[in-house]
Amino acid sequence: MRVPDDFDFTQRTLEANEELEAVAWAENNGWLVRKMQYQGRHSCPDRLFAGHGHLLLIEMKKRGKTPSRDGKLSKGQVEEFKRYAAVGVTVHVFYTAADVIAFLQTKMLLV
Repeated sequence: MRVPDDFDFTQRTLEANEELEAVAWAENNGWLVRKMQYQGRHSCPDRLFAGHGHLLLIEMKKRGKTPSRDGKLSKGQVEEFKRYAAVGVTVHVFYTAADVIAFLQTKMLLV
C-alpha cells in the first residue's frame, strides 16, 4: 500500500504534556501552581501560577501543524477572559511549555 504524499508523520504532542512540562519546571523554580476549575461555570483558565510576587492565570492551547490549525479559544473562553480584562487581569495564552517557561522567567524576582 502506498502512503499518500500529504500524510503527516510528525509526532503529536498533547496539550496536557506541554502543560505538565511547564508545571514541573515552575514548581521546581519556586512557583506554586494550581489547576483551576469553576463550579457550575465553563471556560476557566487552565492554571494559576503564584510566586515571585505575581499571581498569573495561564491557558494552554495545542499547537497545530500550521498556525491556522493552532488551538483556538472557545467563545466562552473569549467572553470569560474579557471579564477578567475588564477588572484588570490578563489571562495569558500559550502553545508550548517553552513559551510558558520563558514568560515565567521574566516574572521571577532576581535576588
